[in-house]
Amino acid sequence: MHRFFVKPEQLLESMVTISGEDFKHITKVLRLGKGDLIEVCDGQGTDYLVSLNTPGDQTISGSITRQYRSQGETPEMRITLFQGLPKGTKMEVIIQKAVELGVYQVVPFTSLRAVSQIKDKQDKKLERWQRIAYEAAKQSKRGIIPKILLPQTLKEVLNQVDHYDLMILAYEDENRLTLKAALEAFQKISKTDKPLSIAVIVGPEGGFDLQEAAACQAAGVISVTLGRRILRTETAGMVVLSQLNYWMEGGSS
Repeated sequence: MHRFFVKPEQLLESMVTISGEDFKHITKVLRLGKGDLIEVCDGQGTDYLVSLNTPGDQTISGSITRQYRSQGETPEMRITLFQGLPKGTKMEVIIQKAVELGVYQVVPFTSLRAVSQIKDKQDKKLERWQRIAYEAAKQSKRGIIPKILLPQTLKEVLNQVDHYDLMILAYEDENRLTLKAALEAFQKISKTDKPLSIAVIVGPEGGFDLQEAAACQAAGVISVTLGRRILRTETAGMVVLSQLNYWMEGGSS
């Protein structure tokens, strides 16, 4: 089933209208037309099964035959990944895989040991990152398109601790508290019936300066170890996201 994201305003009663690049893809590449079925998502967690009509010159419309909740979302949890800026194209891989694993948004940040620093052409870089998130959301049948925000400083990240039910720091020098133990402790004190808002902080290739790690802990961030091996920055976030998904599904982290 071919799948496309649409804006809510493209949905009118029992009809959907598609134009632009998606119109070209449907009609010119896939060569779909009257009677063919596609799936569209409104980007807000709802999917629609659509039977296409005969295409026009610039648009194609379709009749909505069924409406249902997107299966690619975990409504009980929203995860923000604060990712220390890596060098090269690693950020693109991190965004793609984080979206596949269900992240709600990705926020790059700068730190003392970060090799990469984005100073010029931030808008173009952000546009590319957001496009990667879009393609990954489409491929993995997400119900939303996760947002990629402009880089922040670590200080700005720590100012947001109170916005989350839990903020975790994957820290290479932590050797006592495991992610499993941290989640078990949090579960015992968590009282909310609302979707959990969880933040994950992953440092850049150079890791965290001791003062930065201390600032995180002083702000209320829970520092955890991810095991005996030192993981690359592009691996660490994926490990945490995977374990959070397993934990939310009722497994043991």
